Amino acid sequence: MRFERLLATLDDEGRRDLLARADAIVAHRFDLLGSGPTELGQTIDWSVDFIHGHRWPVKHSDLLSTYVPGADVKMPWELSRFQHLPLLAAAFRLSGDDLYLDELGAQLTGWIEANPVEFGVNWVCTMDVAIRAANWIAALVIAAPEAAAERWAQPVAASLLLHGRFIRSHPEWAPVRSNHYLSDVVGLLVVASLFAAGEEGAGWLAWAKDELLAEIEHEVRDDGCSHEASIPYHRLVTELFLCGADVLRAAPGATLPTSFEQKLDRMLDFVAAYTRPDGLAPQLGDNDDGRFLPLGDYGKADPRSHLHLFAQADRDPPPAPSSIGFPDGGYFVLRRGDIYLLIRCGDTGLGGEGGHAHNDQLSFELCYRGEPLIEDPGAYRYAPDARLRKLFRSTGFHATMQPDGEEQNRLPEPPRFPLGDRTRAEALEWRPEDPRPTFYGRHRGFEQLATPLRYTRRVELDPTGPVLTILDTVECAAPQDLVWNFPLASSQSIEPGPDIAKVEFEATTMLVEAAGLEFEVVEGLSSPRYGVKEARPFLRARGRSAPGENVFELRLCLSTRP
Repeated sequence: MRFERLLATLDDEGRRDLLARADAIVAHRFDLLGSGPTELGQTIDWSVDFIHGHRWPVKHSDLLSTYVPGADVKMPWELSRFQHLPLLAAAFRLSGDDLYLDELGAQLTGWIEANPVEFGVNWVCTMDVAIRAANWIAALVIAAPEAAAERWAQPVAASLLLHGRFIRSHPEWAPVRSNHYLSDVVGLLVVASLFAAGEEGAGWLAWAKDELLAEIEHEVRDDGCSHEASIPYHRLVTELFLCGADVLRAAPGATLPTSFEQKLDRMLDFVAAYTRPDGLAPQLGDNDDGRFLPLGDYGKADPRSHLHLFAQADRDPPPAPSSIGFPDGGYFVLRRGDIYLLIRCGDTGLGGEGGHAHNDQLSFELCYRGEPLIEDPGAYRYAPDARLRKLFRSTGFHATMQPDGEEQNRLPEPPRFPLGDRTRAEALEWRPEDPRPTFYGRHRGFEQLATPLRYTRRVELDPTGPVLTILDTVECAAPQDLVWNFPLASSQSIEPGPDIAKVEFEATTMLVEAAGLEFEVVEGLSSPRYGVKEARPFLRARGRSAPGENVFELRLCLSTRP
């Protein structure tokens, strides 16, 4: 295991950091999904949303509703994924202190007693069962052989066998599948590796191998993008395929087809392409900070960094490509000089269901000299606040044009996820190598309104300025009130006015010029990780279209502050 090898290379500071995070776990102090460091008491309640106070009863999982107004089921699920457990095992391995091994056993024993198989909220979602089992096994491997001699080892092994049986009998299969089913498959691969000497475990291994190979063809586009229309979920899906491949490579006589390896390489190429100059990933689409085996990253890593994927693949991050388009996934990345620009233009994913997509067509992220200027606000929470859930998915929370407060796609009422895809976005032109690199695209999300509106966006970069010119063409039969939204990264001052606005960032000045538009500052929000929201101003421009064709030009002029 790579993580075990890494432990042997830690310097004194790294050892102190890991032990401090393990000590917080021993103290039952957790920081999960925006909770902030929270003491859970001497006895952990594994079925409670400890932020909002709701506790799910220990009933058969088929009788439980995961959606409870004012509560978030992801809280007990996240805690019961046990992604903190390998850190406890690592602390035991580093220090030799039985305190960590005893705590590991106590938590496993307590959880098994409080969560009979198929009873309680932690058996509702097979994905979470699979992730839990994988992290239990990782912890036991790190703590071996001492863990095997503990009195609690046999009941834990028996529970893992039941986890495997549950996963195999409750797969989250559907005609259009996502990270949930993939997690089931990869989790069962890990469990099967523990029981592969027996007929049942060998059967699981064979089944899960076939499913893993099939899923990369089902869930990953030819250009390497996950079909979920979410960059954060691309991170999770890539990690799952990497971990599944690791299990199969370690299995006796197992080989992976060249086509699988090539598509996995393309997934990593996409990660390298979208990673911003500051090392963080844009948060386009939904984001729940999901990981499979975070191991040493637990409680430490910024969830917006996806660079851990290259370490998991045993390779260094490649140099970012100059410019590259991913037309199957719907992302176009332009790098020229000091400019980083990512444009979203594609389907909403999952066969048109749009389960994790946002109303972000023709929106963009912009960085200059490594400094983020315009960035996607993220997703915040899936529950319990329906208003905020819809707000973060809305057209107005993305750097695109919006007529009369209308949405690109109708926003479903939580807890529903499917967004549909009336936008049917497509790139009409992509010329990144021209002296003035150009993108041109459209979406049809406003063509079905009571007053239909056709919308296209052309983005052109003059690298010598540098100046980013946006030409938005609106065709309509009646006048329309239009707004342009620019969710800003952290800024120091904003001066709006007619025809022009000035935004000062730490190192960059951005002038936004648009004749005939009125600029204003509006209150916005940003979510750097699931469950966390921060006040963040948005720059907004207002204008009005006339009947017929209207062309609005917005020029973003960038310069370095003195």
